Amino acid sequence: MLTFVSELDVLVSTCRWLDDRGWTIDSISLAPGAGLPRIGEQKEVIRQEFEAAHIAFDANTLFRRRGADINARSGEIVWKFECKGMSDAQPQTHRTSFDRAVASVVSYYDNPLTRLGLAVANDYLWQYNYADRLPLALRKAIGLWVFLVLEGGATHMNRLVSFLTPVHWTRRLGNVASQ
Repeated sequence: MLTFVSELDVLVSTCRWLDDRGWTIDSISLAPGAGLPRIGEQKEVIRQEFEAAHIAFDANTLFRRRGADINARSGEIVWKFECKGMSDAQPQTHRTSFDRAVASVVSYYDNPLTRLGLAVANDYLWQYNYADRLPLALRKAIGLWVFLVLEGGATHMNRLVSFLTPVHWTRRLGNVASQ
């Protein structure tokens, strides 16, 4: 049985994980779509979540109309993420969404100091076995990290994020709020 996690939840959970590890969130690009609140409502949720987690942001520059779903930086290194949630859509729709997310994240590679991240609802990899669609050679060549967001509670603070390095598919879990 699939666990549904909205794209907004994936985005906010990933931002919290990044901030907890010292990354600065430079910008966010929001997506309209079925099952998601209107853009204005999404912005308000993000503002509230960032304020609750004490994540610094500039309301004038945080939201962008295009580009990576999340742009974060630490020093000269930039991390660009594409985020995908899991809805109650048909399996073919999930596959198409996953393939588009992979294509989008690959298109963000514009500099050797760019780190790429694909943040998705956990079930894309473990229920659908989409890990097979991301061969080791590709992950290593572009340095692709995959973040898996689990439904872990009523707030983003309680969600679990595991990540897969470009080389290893090990599952390392950790509470977003405590790491």
